[in-house]
Amino acid sequence: MNLPSPDALRAPSPDTMDVESLLDHILAAYHQKHRAELPDLVALARKVERVHHDVPEAPLGLGDALEHVAADLESHMQKEEQVLFPAMRQGLGGALAQPISMMRSDHEDHAQCIAEIERLTRGYAVPAGACGSWQRLYAGVESLCAELREHIRIEDDILFPRFEILGHTRCTCAHG
Repeated sequence: MNLPSPDALRAPSPDTMDVESLLDHILAAYHQKHRAELPDLVALARKVERVHHDVPEAPLGLGDALEHVAADLESHMQKEEQVLFPAMRQGLGGALAQPISMMRSDHEDHAQCIAEIERLTRGYAVPAGACGSWQRLYAGVESLCAELREHIRIEDDILFPRFEILGHTRCTCAHG
């Protein structure tokens, strides 16, 4: 049985974080982590595709799919870091409706990429007798996709609604 770490038990829920803390959390827990993990996963996918190209269950195309995710995510995260998050830190409200709408659209695209990755990996099902690289690849990709889903959920369901206040130019909500 996996018990949460003591740090996880003490960590506040994103639902209760103020805007500043929530943005910092997103940057550290998701943006930095995605950037650190994706290059290794792409390289590992390329290795598995190269070595096992003749195995019917081989995830052919996974390296390309992960590169596509990495490029899309990098563009998305740059927009957040350079434009959206600084505006949120300034407390802008209704003025962010259009950028938030664009971010939500990007999130829908990310969800489609996750679905494609799940298809290519057959639901992360490692074939019997798969090598350690293949096992690490699927574990890493499954973890990445779960983290990406949570990242999207936090932004779509917790962060963005705080700034989707129609008719306001400055956020006056109690969330910070």
